Formats: sequence, C-alpha cells, structure tokens
Amino acid sequence: MDYRVKPPPREQSSMKWLRRPQTIGLQFRAGRLEDLESLYALEVELFGAQIWSREHLSRALSDTGQEFRLALDGAQLVGYLWLDWTTGERGTLEVDGLVVAPAYRRRKIAERLLHWAVERAVQAGWPRLQLKVRADNLPALKLYSKFGFHKVEDLPGVYVGKDGLLLRLEQLPARAPEFARKRSQLEGWQGRG
Repeated sequence: MDYRVKPPPREQSSMKWLRRPQTIGLQFRAGRLEDLESLYALEVELFGAQIWSREHLSRALSDTGQEFRLALDGAQLVGYLWLDWTTGERGTLEVDGLVVAPAYRRRKIAERLLHWAVERAVQAGWPRLQLKVRADNLPALKLYSKFGFHKVEDLPGVYVGKDGLLLRLEQLPARAPEFARKRSQLEGWQGRG
C-alpha cells in the first residue's frame, strides 16, 4: 500500500485550449500547389526573413521530384514535411523541411510526419534518409536521435550565422519492421497519416 501523499490535481485553466489545441480534427494529406499560401504563411510565421521564397515553394510543389506531406487541423495547416528525391547521393532521400506550428508541438505530429518519410524511402527501396538541422534545436535532435539518425557532418554557419548538422538514417530496408512497429504504436493518436 502506498502511504505517500499525492498532490492535488492541477487546476485546469479555461484558457488552456489557446496554448495547446486539441488535435481531434488532425488529418494528414499530400501537399498540392493550392497549399502554397498556407505553406508560405507558416514559413513566415516561424522563420521570418530566413524562409524559403514563395517562388521556391511554388516550384517545389510543382516538381515531381519533390513531395510534401501536410498536417492539418480542420482547414488550418499546422505542419509539414518536405521530401526531395533529387538531391544528395543516389539512394539518399533528403528531408528539406519538417515544420510544426508552435501551438501544435509535443503532439507527435513531427514524429508521424517523419514516420511517413521513412515509409516512403522504404517503399522506394532507398537505403538512406538525411536532413539538416540547427545544432541548437534540441527538441528536433532528440526526435531524430529517437529514430536513429546520426551526425554525418558539421555545417558551420549554414543557418544565417547559426551552425547546423547533417544527419543520416541508414539501412532503412533492414529496419522496416522496427519502424512499422513504432508506427503502429502511434495509430492510437488522433488523426491518421
């Protein structure tokens, strides 16, 4: 029997929904050219002057060598993952962007999007997935470490004076069952994707 005194339940703020929205309506789908303005607005909101240009995003959305997966809460874009099938060495799929709006972080949205990227690489028979990340982005580094990414290269000053890292996840076909298991554990979370 446990005789320790348990703390009282935390008081629920009536304003909590403003900070941490529920993800009941969360859906995942492929990005399309019609999503350009939403993608650009999210980029501007999060990165200000350090963003991809509207023209660059438009070309990427129109390019068959680029693929976007969007996370939406109703009609609102709350995150995306951008795959580039044309960069890097042969057999290496590049994640050009993984973005989640601040109010939607810590809801496993980035994890679900990253699982989708791994599945796409495995389906295509590509053995590697790589990405660049700011060296000081600790939450992202924790997520990538959880997936098994390792550092390939330091990228000094690559993010407007901030250092970055090139990370790589390898041996994807051999690890497919492991990722399928992890993915199935996420299925209990709201939203399919």
